[in-house]
Amino acid sequence: MPPAVEQFYADEPLFAVLNAARYRTANRTTRVVAEFFDTGEAYVANLLGFIRSHFDQHFTAENVLEFGCGPGRLAIPFARHVPRVVAVDASPAMLESARRFAGEFGAQNVELLSTEAFARSGERFDLVNCHLVLQRLPQREGLEIIRLLLSRLEGIGVFHLPYRDNSSVVAKMTRWLRVRSWAANRLANMLLRKPPLTALIRATVYNLNDLVEIFNQLGFESLQVTTAAHDQLETATFFVRRRKAAEPQAPTHPVRADDSSLFPSHIDIRQLVASTPLEEWNRRAEEYFAGLPNWQHHIAKPFNNPDETPGLLINFAVLLQGLRLTPGQAVLDFGAGTGWLSRYLTQLGCRAILVDVSATALRIAEETYRQIPLIGDRPAPTYLHFDGRRIELPDESVDRIVCFDAFHHAPNPEEILREFGRILRPGGIASFAEPGPTHSQTAQSQFEMRTYGVLENDIDLPHLWKTAQEAGFTDLRVAAFNIPPFQVSLAAFQDLLEGGRTYTHWADRTRDFLRHVRNFVLTKGDAAQPDSRRAEGLRAAITVEIPEEPSEGPLAFRATVANIGSAAWLPSTDEPGAVWLGCHLYDATGHLLNFELARFPISAAGVAPDQTVETAGVLPALPSGEHRLEFDCVADQVTWFSQVGSLTTMIQVRR
Repeated sequence: MPPAVEQFYADEPLFAVLNAARYRTANRTTRVVAEFFDTGEAYVANLLGFIRSHFDQHFTAENVLEFGCGPGRLAIPFARHVPRVVAVDASPAMLESARRFAGEFGAQNVELLSTEAFARSGERFDLVNCHLVLQRLPQREGLEIIRLLLSRLEGIGVFHLPYRDNSSVVAKMTRWLRVRSWAANRLANMLLRKPPLTALIRATVYNLNDLVEIFNQLGFESLQVTTAAHDQLETATFFVRRRKAAEPQAPTHPVRADDSSLFPSHIDIRQLVASTPLEEWNRRAEEYFAGLPNWQHHIAKPFNNPDETPGLLINFAVLLQGLRLTPGQAVLDFGAGTGWLSRYLTQLGCRAILVDVSATALRIAEETYRQIPLIGDRPAPTYLHFDGRRIELPDESVDRIVCFDAFHHAPNPEEILREFGRILRPGGIASFAEPGPTHSQTAQSQFEMRTYGVLENDIDLPHLWKTAQEAGFTDLRVAAFNIPPFQVSLAAFQDLLEGGRTYTHWADRTRDFLRHVRNFVLTKGDAAQPDSRRAEGLRAAITVEIPEEPSEGPLAFRATVANIGSAAWLPSTDEPGAVWLGCHLYDATGHLLNFELARFPISAAGVAPDQTVETAGVLPALPSGEHRLEFDCVADQVTWFSQVGSLTTMIQVRR
């Protein structure tokens, strides 16, 4: 390790890993350090979740090797997930920083080793992680490191490295000179107005064929290769494991980087859609569901995977809030798949219509309803097979449409939006939880399209909004939220509330997240008149008269009830949201004796805002003594009006 680089690592251990100004030692605070290690926790959690969802859902590791650990950004979070972590680095300064931070975070199950000490050891590992390291080494050294790490690998190995540099020739030559000459680097720093001792870390580019050759020679298979762009560098991450003895050896001849068997060319989504008939997409969807070995994983959603469940539930909650559901509404679940979301719609009292191009998916959905019975009397769901073009429902026949991670699989989104506009009633809402405008370009989407033949389309809201307006939609609202929630210390939370630097960090994190998601709501025509199936806008003014107070027996009363809110009241029937006049019974001290002494109908026709009606009733006989009668309105199965701020009327009686 050159002395100048080692000094840079000693002075700037965090900045040397993540080159953001806030990670410089001069700017370091407890909050900044916590944020730095939060990025490592996010990486570790995503990595373990990715392995379990793609390769082995029961994957666990007794020990992890974190090679090139730096100040412990990943090693310390790994220590929260596995019993033992071995963290290796060539820099004594970085190891010292990692030792200090491990102590501060209480990560006592992290063992720190120099590269020399690690080379002398013989321990083998369930997981080997080598991230943001190999680009700092000459290619020959980097390939030797990979061979060494593979010799210690028992489970899954993760190797991250650059494979293409898109910088200009001048930039490459300048970087080459700065890496090899500390004086040149110092001069460049001065010209760039950076601290003179700021080290320039090399960016070695590797030949992917060399990697494949090494894996083949040493008996490993590539489970998956993901790619990403980082400024001018394009990187690849290999997920590998030892090939089973019974499997034939893969060919060891060199593979061109554009060989479609390993590194297929980039899929252009527009060309793919234009060249593939819609019926082929339908066939692939059916093929996917029909090929599932069992259905339990899908039936268990959203509680099928601890790593995926929080994100699913947060996304679902945002979508649900946008729908503004009321019991009894007809809700179409577009791309319903195996029906987990539809079942919750049904549980909420809605009439769910499950639509999917896969007949097998709809059969799994029926099984979902059978295996997880509904609580209470709820409307039966309807299953509707979709041909990809026309939804076989009459015009203006549904109240709501929900698309949860399904709309971006459609090759004809404009045509489907027009169908949505046709079948929605005036005032109807369509709520979407979808990815963003560059979704098709991500490594994961490219992999899914190559491997499973599914369509991973982009969601271009400005373009879709034009079509939506033509289809009768009049309003578009986009949800701004964040997954995972931005968790901070108590001090940082207070700083966020005061609009300090934490607020800026939260905004940055939220913006980064929102670049890749689009949760939005479309409303058709004017918003529907709110009614008592929802709690918003429920207000009443109640006047009660008791003409006479007999000493015993039932108690007759007359009441005048005015709707002073913004929501219409439904008639006093047995339907959800029906509005009644209710009475609570208290003793003279205010102690509750009977929360619902009686209910009385208000109107058989409903009550509009600003309308006043009169009603009368007879209360049951009361115990002897002084009592208080509190009159309040109630929307059945929704809320008592006083729970949302409406005033009640209190009458004192003596028997």
